[in-house]
Amino acid sequence: MSNTKVKLQIPLDKTLRDAINEHAHELGFSSVQDFTRVMYSAVLRDNIGFNLSSAEHQLSPNAEARYKKMLKEHQADVKAGKVKTYTDAESFLDDL
Repeated sequence: MSNTKVKLQIPLDKTLRDAINEHAHELGFSSVQDFTRVMYSAVLRDNIGFNLSSAEHQLSPNAEARYKKMLKEHQADVKAGKVKTYTDAESFLDDL
């Protein structure tokens, strides 16, 4: 890969940019730029496929009930202190 860097500017609506920024941070990226670089690299390595569809996927009523129950149980476990939390990756890896 070339060491030449270029700047890519993409006009986005501020609302869309802010939503992407929030999503990128939730995934652990430090910026939209980092997220975008990883996405482009993954696409080129054929690690990511895109399916552009407007159809929404609906859970069955049984699955919806099961996931709601699981979430409620997890939230109760968090409140009871039964869920481990980590402040950094090193402590998480040490616990594995």
